[in-house]
Amino acid sequence: MSHRVLHVAHHAVPHLGGLETVVAAETRGLAARGWEVALVTSATATRPGTTVADGVRAVRVRAWNGLEERYGVPFPLYSPRLVGALAREVRRADVVHVHDVLYLTSWVAALWCRLLRTPYVVHRHVGFVHHSSALVRLVQAAVVATIGRFVLGGARVVLPIDEHVAASLPASARVEVLGNGVDTDRFHPGPRPDDRLPRVLFVGRFVPKKGFELVAAAADDAYEIAFAGGDRPRGLDDPRLTFLGVVPVAEMPDAYARADVMVVASVGECPLTVLEAMASGLPVLLREDPALHTEWTSGPGVRFVDMDAGDLRAALRTLVADRDEMRRLGEDGAAYARAAYSWDVHVDRLDRIYREATRP
Repeated sequence: MSHRVLHVAHHAVPHLGGLETVVAAETRGLAARGWEVALVTSATATRPGTTVADGVRAVRVRAWNGLEERYGVPFPLYSPRLVGALAREVRRADVVHVHDVLYLTSWVAALWCRLLRTPYVVHRHVGFVHHSSALVRLVQAAVVATIGRFVLGGARVVLPIDEHVAASLPASARVEVLGNGVDTDRFHPGPRPDDRLPRVLFVGRFVPKKGFELVAAAADDAYEIAFAGGDRPRGLDDPRLTFLGVVPVAEMPDAYARADVMVVASVGECPLTVLEAMASGLPVLLREDPALHTEWTSGPGVRFVDMDAGDLRAALRTLVADRDEMRRLGEDGAAYARAAYSWDVHVDRLDRIYREATRP
């Protein structure tokens, strides 16, 4: 019976992001179920080396993350030691879980899996990322069409997070949609006082694909907009905008608890923050984008908006003007998230997928 799984991700906690949260939940959940779990990732947010926590042995390889810091492109460039580290870990594993196809870790892991005949699955967290840079979009398209197809082509199964991502996969791939989950013990509704200005929350990096500038332009006297993801950018002096900095993962439940509404303006992806906000009892306003139409956003507590700054401002003013309706939407969304999604169910499905992938 297969019990050794290797996860391969370009970033992992303490680096912040939705993919990182998924990797942490999956690896901890698998370890709790008796799997021997290893993780190979970058050492951009911590020191290189091997550590063990929550039953997960993490091998962090030195990498340079300047492309993300300067241009918003999360593509760490690794020390050559990545090749040897992945060779050793793939050789030890019974099955390998590769997180997406756009990264050096994914390419090297898929190559070693093919050479060593180790079965692997590929987790597709996003579809095409509509970056503001035409060069980045061009490179991304070229990678998906070449190396990406190589990575997907050897996988026993490809795990897109929703039907939108699934539609972009090669017809030859064996596909099983595996939606995200949410920790309803950490993210849950709490009391929200009526004697203050309503707070609108934005969570994410301040980059075009997250819609940061659009949300910032929707400032209004009827509400406060709080941004979790970085410090106040230069030149953005509007006092109606509050910047919470980079909020650690452990403090995110409190950030949701202090808000009244969540805005998600992403393009080409449906971030994990949608489920976290729903579970926390926040009504969610979503950009009208195909990638945001997923199974979980079809539930209650969610409204879609054709977002330009004026549309978003009007939708927010309408929502915050009726606090009872705002509260009801949040409660309905929280009940839906609690009933339909959990990391336990998600990890149970992974356990089954791995066992099927390792059968002769």
